[in-house]
Amino acid sequence: MKVLELIEDFNRKIEATPNMLMTKKVLIERDELESLLTNIQTFLPDEMKHAKWIKEEREKIFSDANAEAEEIVLEAKKKERMIIAEAKAQFEAMVNENEILREAEERANELLNQAREEARSVRLGSYQYSEDLLLDLQEGFEKKLTEINDDLRALQEFLQR
Repeated sequence: MKVLELIEDFNRKIEATPNMLMTKKVLIERDELESLLTNIQTFLPDEMKHAKWIKEEREKIFSDANAEAEEIVLEAKKKERMIIAEAKAQFEAMVNENEILREAEERANELLNQAREEARSVRLGSYQYSEDLLLDLQEGFEKKLTEINDDLRALQEFLQR
């Protein structure tokens, strides 16, 4: 960020300039100060546009992540219904004789339990993936937001001097 570099240059100049006798005042050439302020004013709108772009991108990523998470959950529910329907169909097909009925009930229950476990696993996996994705995004945006706030605070402090 060019504005931050300009402010850092300004700080270095202030630190390198000796204080006036018995005060904390420093003497800086008017031309240097005006040049620095002009450069900051030149780059500041671009920096603000960049910050706005970052905010818009963050919102877009959150929206996309939420849509993807919803899609994953819907797909898991659809798969769960299909697996349960398949298990029930197999169960009904095996209900011909007494022995087959008992075997069918056992197999259907196995499939049903397996389907529920697999659907549960898929659902939990999609929830975990969504949570991890959102946490990563949150961490990245919090870091960027902290940087933006630090930059803004530094600029405000500079402007108040």
